[in-house]
Amino acid sequence: MRNASGRTFVLAIALMLAGLVQGSSFVGSFEIDGNVADDSGPGEPLDWNSPPPNVTTFIDQTGNGDDIFGLGSKELDQDGWVCETGSTPPKGDVVRGAISFRIHDGKQFLYFSYFRQATTGDVHIDFEFNQLSATTASASQSCATLPRRSAGDTVITFDTAVGGKEIQVRAFRWNGAGFIEFPLGVQGVFWDAAVNIPNTIPGALEGAFGEAALNLTDTLGNIGCGDFSGIYMKTRASTAIDSALKDRTRPQTVNVVVPPPDFSKAKASGSAFAAHVADTVTGVQLTMPNNVNPAGGVASSQTGKGSNSQSDAVLSVAVPGGALAAQVLSASSRSSVTAAPAGAANTSSAEVTDVNILGGLVTAKKVTAVAETDASGTASTFSSLGSAFQDLAVQGVAQNNVNPNTTIRLPEAVYGPGSVVTLYERIGSTGTPPPGDLTGGLFTADLMVSMIRVHITDYLPAVLGNQTVDVVVGRAISHAEFAQILICPPQTVSGHGFVVRETTQPAVAPVVVGFVDIPANGGFDHQNLDAVTAPTADNGAGLPSGSVLTAGASVSESQGASFTDASAASTFAEVGGVPCILKAGSCTVSAEVIRSQSNSQAAASGAFSNAHGTQLLGATVLGTDVCAMLGLQSTCTPPANTRIDLAGLGFVILNEQVCDNGGTLARACADGSVAGHAGLTIRGVRLVATVPNVFGLTPGAEIIVAEAHSDAKFVQH
Repeated sequence: MRNASGRTFVLAIALMLAGLVQGSSFVGSFEIDGNVADDSGPGEPLDWNSPPPNVTTFIDQTGNGDDIFGLGSKELDQDGWVCETGSTPPKGDVVRGAISFRIHDGKQFLYFSYFRQATTGDVHIDFEFNQLSATTASASQSCATLPRRSAGDTVITFDTAVGGKEIQVRAFRWNGAGFIEFPLGVQGVFWDAAVNIPNTIPGALEGAFGEAALNLTDTLGNIGCGDFSGIYMKTRASTAIDSALKDRTRPQTVNVVVPPPDFSKAKASGSAFAAHVADTVTGVQLTMPNNVNPAGGVASSQTGKGSNSQSDAVLSVAVPGGALAAQVLSASSRSSVTAAPAGAANTSSAEVTDVNILGGLVTAKKVTAVAETDASGTASTFSSLGSAFQDLAVQGVAQNNVNPNTTIRLPEAVYGPGSVVTLYERIGSTGTPPPGDLTGGLFTADLMVSMIRVHITDYLPAVLGNQTVDVVVGRAISHAEFAQILICPPQTVSGHGFVVRETTQPAVAPVVVGFVDIPANGGFDHQNLDAVTAPTADNGAGLPSGSVLTAGASVSESQGASFTDASAASTFAEVGGVPCILKAGSCTVSAEVIRSQSNSQAAASGAFSNAHGTQLLGATVLGTDVCAMLGLQSTCTPPANTRIDLAGLGFVILNEQVCDNGGTLARACADGSVAGHAGLTIRGVRLVATVPNVFGLTPGAEIIVAEAHSDAKFVQH
């Protein structure tokens, strides 16, 4: 033990001397040389232009519109703080700054830097880390934009003297009544700092830039995710910690580094096949393509860093007995575990052309199945983006816009009871560590996509016994898992959207077109529709085809992200091509543009939802211009929740907006019953039948066009 300590001491002295000789040091493998350029080239050590990870940046105004402290504001007396706008002495006027957290060689380092407006004197800068936000508790009655200090808050200072020739970095922790200074150890070993004297930064004044690196592990101790909600910069009049305050930036979220990922627990796997036939009539059991694997299909798997893939294809197949004929059947699967970004991912896919199942029962020009999963140390997600049909028909009826998990029941007399065709079957899930577990858990994602699945219970009803036939075209399976590296729980989001939902017979399940959604920890889902016709001839609405909605190209999309310090989601649904809703000769409701967009965010500073991006232009009800009806400009989007009665039918609500959990639009949906949560559902048009009517709609029937929902939740920890 004594030997090891001696070697460590000798190494520390050697590193310190090397830095003095070269005019720079590399504490935390970072170039502390008074510039931002990565002079050492690619790899270690880093500099600001490399860039380092987990960077938080600060931008501050100068001149009369700057955020400053008023006269009498002292570092240790928050009750006397005055936050105002104005100007501050240029030598203490922050222009911009940055901080970065990083784990290197098992230790956590903090890098920080600043630029100031002028160099007419020494600089005295604080980087203050606070547990509370200004919305939770403000610094004072006259300083509502900065947070109140609480025990454990930390200030790291950067002070120069003798025109920048002497630099002092200190660290203080608030104990509820004052600051306690922490010793930081030897400069060049546990910390180091530099200013740009002489200057090598293009356009910068000599002495206007400063930077430092600090070994947190061996001095203050590691800063963990959730320890602080925010950080801001400020300047003092002198080196004394109790001196007057001058300039300030606005608080930013702390992007704290997390522990290194455990690649030994990272895994990705998947499989795919173009087609599978199980026919008890002919005895055929076949999975294709089957050149690579005799059992058929392809598969890949990767544990630990690396990648693995497999692919196969056959040009054509004609299964004896007529269960399936197709051209160009291909499948592929790729699994990878990468260090940058740290994560596990699998993408599996299958594609088949010129599909003909059971003598024309199901036909398609092309069928594509895609299953993709991703997992990292902070989140997991799945996606079937890319899955599609071209010229699909079932029993001769075109299926233009297929929603996930669409089921079409087949005639019992022909195919036996319980025979079905399932289209775009999508079964997916994500897994997260149990609530409260900060380490040791797994983020997982699983998805199986089967584009066409035909199940016949009795292909030959006249023959004794059941002759079953099962055909699957386009199946892709994907899995990813990664070890949890969070040291605080993730936040949550959700989102969904669709182009139209018709519940024209309330006793029957609603028909939804263009549905998208995302899991609780974020993801992406998207649908493009060339045209929309609802109802179609086969969906059981009991109404003429196209009488509920006709529209042109339409799109729906939902995306969200969940991080340790915030969450955000956004969903939109847009119906194009001058949509016509509930048509019987003329349109009950029409519009030039129907776009619903819901956006939600949540963080320590608060949560909110809004409808930015929502439009309902050129709307008419029973041939009357809605904007004119409301006395508004012709280009208006009707106000939220505009309700119009429809004589002999019911009513319609335009631009319907409803907050989650009883929240109110006036409070951006943040005042609902769930703390730290905001969510908003927007419906471009919602028409409800309340009485018998000429359209034949059963009372209680409902038609929704362009629905978008998003929500976000922040858990304080």
